[in-house]
Amino acid sequence: MNRTALETVRILRAEKGDISGQLIADRLGVSRAAVSKSVAGLRKIGFNISSSTRVGYRLNAVPDIPSAEVLQSILTTNFMGHWIEYHESIDSTNNRAMELAHKGAPEGSVVTAGSQTEGRARNGGIWDSPSGKNLYISVILTPDIPAERAQELEMLAIESLKKTVLQFAPDLSIRAEPDGLWSQGGKTGGVLCEVYGEVNRIQHLVAGIGLNVSHRGSSPESLSLEYLTGKLFSRAELTAALLTSLEKDYLKWKSDEQS
Repeated sequence: MNRTALETVRILRAEKGDISGQLIADRLGVSRAAVSKSVAGLRKIGFNISSSTRVGYRLNAVPDIPSAEVLQSILTTNFMGHWIEYHESIDSTNNRAMELAHKGAPEGSVVTAGSQTEGRARNGGIWDSPSGKNLYISVILTPDIPAERAQELEMLAIESLKKTVLQFAPDLSIRAEPDGLWSQGGKTGGVLCEVYGEVNRIQHLVAGIGLNVSHRGSSPESLSLEYLTGKLFSRAELTAALLTSLEKDYLKWKSDEQS
């Protein structure tokens, strides 16, 4: 996605209403034709943008797919998600994230996927990962702590996931537990942290996060946000909100560690 398209999305999201193509062009220092071309390109990748000759453009919805180009156009984080790799299907986002971490990928790098063929849950379980239904994301972190404290970050990620869900479903009764996110007696999400390094120091940690958005999963105890609320949610919007929440919580945790 080029700069004009990227900034056009950010302006439309910030406006939360109609804005003229000329005003967007003036803000970006480009021609109105360049804005029109960018909007056409954004529509092709799934952005729902309406237009009127009298009022201009309006962003109605972002695409559902949590691809790199979509996420980077709506993210406003300092470092989380500045490098993103998206796969329509992959064995495990955690596997790929760990591989990238070994190769020197920076902290905050993210792997997302439309589906997983070998998704893992805690305690050796299987994380049901159907295509185009739920959120599957792995984030690379480099905390300077011993491996025995990895569970702290697992719980931190679960709390971040809970905050994200409540942004989109504020009336939902939900609780964060070490084994995942629970609501109405069913599990809606979970976190699996895997580490690499020495016993006394983690070299890098991969936080794998799963959230049932519109598919309940094969387990009788699994529930989705759609089932719980009766509403549809964008996986891209959820992912962007999660990365924002996770970055804030992680930076506070690091600050507390240093104080």
